[in-house]
Amino acid sequence: MKKHLALLCSIFLLAAANVEAADKNNSPLYLGIKGGFVDADGMGDAALNLGLDVGYTLNRHLAAEVELTQTLVDGDTPSGRDWDVDTLSVFAAFRSNTEVKLKAKVGLTNFDSGGRRDTEFSFGLGVGFWAAGGLMEIEYTELDDGLDFISIGVNYFY
Repeated sequence: MKKHLALLCSIFLLAAANVEAADKNNSPLYLGIKGGFVDADGMGDAALNLGLDVGYTLNRHLAAEVELTQTLVDGDTPSGRDWDVDTLSVFAAFRSNTEVKLKAKVGLTNFDSGGRRDTEFSFGLGVGFWAAGGLMEIEYTELDDGLDFISIGVNYFY
């Protein structure tokens, strides 16, 4: 688990190192990178997923987001078998208009996990702040009943 966390931190440091700070209010379009742990109830150890976000700010509180994640490091079941999950989500995201951003999102997620493919209602909560040249967000997302994604990411405005 420590190796996975170190890998995740390294990816974000490398991504943020070459990006200059964007004007916070200049563009409605943003692209982001995120990574984190997907935990499935009863599956054993969590999988490590890496993802991309594309968003469009509709007004100062509402944005539309598309998120794609894929498993970078498989999780392990109690019986020692590997498992993974790939997701494609569409969300309506609500952010507070404060220095520290509070975020809530609702939408649909299509996921593929070991032959199980389904589309489910998803929701999440998060907190964001301006760092690493963009809007850094820490989020909890329930992708499906019993399938949770805890992530950290950075959105860059263009």
